Amino acid sequence: MTPEQIKAALGSGLLSFPVTHFDAEGRFAPESYKAHVEWLAGYHAPVLFAAGGTGEFFSLKPDEIPGIVAAAKEVSGETAIVSGCGYGTEIAIDIARSVEKVGADGILLLPHYLIDAPQEGLYAHVKKICQSVGIGVMVYNRDNSVLQADTLARLCDECP
Repeated sequence: MTPEQIKAALGSGLLSFPVTHFDAEGRFAPESYKAHVEWLAGYHAPVLFAAGGTGEFFSLKPDEIPGIVAAAKEVSGETAIVSGCGYGTEIAIDIARSVEKVGADGILLLPHYLIDAPQEGLYAHVKKICQSVGIGVMVYNRDNSVLQADTLARLCDECP
């Protein structure tokens, strides 16, 4: 999807955040996860968030994320898949590019961990990630990582 298409999908109905399934050893359990994603997609949610919206993102190694996104894409049908993305700028770029390669329709850029950041720093971080991929980027504002309206407007103008 183009960034405009994912934007339209995000605003068109209820969104769902399927929990990533793990086995007893803490490894990704693709078969039960795919069955769950397929079941949710059957309810015509316009977007499902893979590997990230329910807190497990920061428990995953960056190289695990594309496999989870690929599994979701395999069974999601017409439902868009938005991947969790985050950490420092360079790691986030690697994640964003890797999930784009496996078919993610967009990324949910999660806030950095613990430290406060000035608006210029947040702006530079988000801009660099946005410019690294051709899919849509949804910025998750929370606690110590909140883009002010003017910062977000600049990003929308420069990184549509």
